[in-house]
Amino acid sequence: MAAMKKYMRIILFLALSFGLLAKSPQETKLHALYLMQQNRVEESLGKYREYAEETGRHDFETLQQMGLILLQKGILSPDPQIFRMTLFGAGLSGSVGALEVLERGILHEDPQVQLLALHFIAQFEDDHTTNLLTYAMSSNFLSTRMEAAFYMAQKKHPLAVGQIEGLMFRLPPIFKPYFPCFFAILGTSDATLALRRLVEDPDPQVRIESILNLARTGRDDFLPLLRKRLTHAQIAELEAAAFAVGVLKDSASSPKLKRLAFSSGDSVRLAACLSLLRLGDRSCVPTILAMAQKNNLFAIASLGEIEDTENFLSTLTLSEDLQVRFNAAIALLQRRDPRCAPLLAEILIQDGRDLAFHPFPSIGRTQMAVKAIPSAELRANDPTVNLGFSVAMREHFLRESVHLPEKEFLQLAALIFKKQQNDLVPSLIALLENLRTEDAIALLKEGSEKLSSPLVRDYCRLSLFRLKVEGPYEEYITHWVMRQKHEELIRLRPLLPWKFRMEQSDYTLSPDETSHLLIEAFLSIANRHDEKSIAFLLEAIQFSNPANRYALMGLLMRATE
Repeated sequence: MAAMKKYMRIILFLALSFGLLAKSPQETKLHALYLMQQNRVEESLGKYREYAEETGRHDFETLQQMGLILLQKGILSPDPQIFRMTLFGAGLSGSVGALEVLERGILHEDPQVQLLALHFIAQFEDDHTTNLLTYAMSSNFLSTRMEAAFYMAQKKHPLAVGQIEGLMFRLPPIFKPYFPCFFAILGTSDATLALRRLVEDPDPQVRIESILNLARTGRDDFLPLLRKRLTHAQIAELEAAAFAVGVLKDSASSPKLKRLAFSSGDSVRLAACLSLLRLGDRSCVPTILAMAQKNNLFAIASLGEIEDTENFLSTLTLSEDLQVRFNAAIALLQRRDPRCAPLLAEILIQDGRDLAFHPFPSIGRTQMAVKAIPSAELRANDPTVNLGFSVAMREHFLRESVHLPEKEFLQLAALIFKKQQNDLVPSLIALLENLRTEDAIALLKEGSEKLSSPLVRDYCRLSLFRLKVEGPYEEYITHWVMRQKHEELIRLRPLLPWKFRMEQSDYTLSPDETSHLLIEAFLSIANRHDEKSIAFLLEAIQFSNPANRYALMGLLMRATE
């Protein structure tokens, strides 16, 4: 920061010496930096563009300096919109120099802003990052401290164990089950000692979470402890232990698992059977099939892991029970069997039933099934109905559907376009773009002509632009972006915890859809990293919505790294 201030004093001196009259390209460039320091952004960008025209090239170092100056100005703004846009710009820039800008987000009084700043800070590999994460652990907001603890664990922060344990002991006991994952991620000797204490904790929920995280992080050094848990009387813990030894491939646990395969508790019996299967023993497959035949949704869901169950699952898709049908279809999808396609279309395409989808776990949280909930909009206040999570689940099923035969996947894609299932369009476009087959590109071209479906049309044209398909797509996208220059670029949505619309009646995009599409368009242009894209971004920053310029400057800095 001191070096930057010294540099700016030199710029100011030179600019004043020249009487603010550019007499050479070098003087024009210094004048542009001076104007940016004076917060005369449009004039500064105009002067820089003049310099680029004079020299016939861009000066990436100067653009980086201009960007940092703008971000440092924006983060001091009392306007909350500009403040947030500046955070986005700093995060998108990828510049270590922007860490000082992001630090202001940690100091902000809004917890959502703190989380946003933390998200970007965690992407940097820098000594200052470790200091900022430590500082975030002293936030007044628990959500910020938990998020910082998660990032400290991911980065193997040297102070992580002490900081995380300190937070755990200061909180009420009800929060303790959230902490085993941190120590499991860390994996250091100190974290291992903490994890051993949690495995033996008096609270069964803490023990269960500890066991599950040992399995998920491959901690086979805990197998002796886990084997002892296979005789535990607590059903949920017994299920978790049976699951863990299977995931960790502990053949020494086979005799105990075979006994548990006859347990009176469905969840323990199923967990034991699945673990035996993971150890190469298929003798329990008939037991799982029998449970599925009795409409046990967890057993049905588990068949997605088991070979040669496709025909059985296909019969379950004809059940009168809606939950059985959907879980069977999802298991078939996991088996990559095209017979899931008709029911998958019902999951992906919303209809008069207004279905939301919610995962629900077994008692020991080792198995997961899906529950379809009708009339979701009318039950928006129901804590068991999370519409955002439902969309995320449908997006997941859509991504999995790309592994079906191409014919079935493209039929689903065409149906999503036809029904204007707009919440899935961005994900679908990315899948078609990655597929890159002739038929996928043909579908994108067809979608690009849908005048009555603006979101489909514009996303398809953006995708064809990114794929560099011959046609007027680049011209369309650049013109469309400039037509939206007064739109707000970024609209913050509520952030989901770390642990974890229907068709338009008119032919216009909603503000949120326009915002999302604008971001993707600007990212696509910035990722070109060529002279033309840099010139376009400069023009957009100079003439678009002033609040947008801070985020766009971050994109420009990324494009000129």
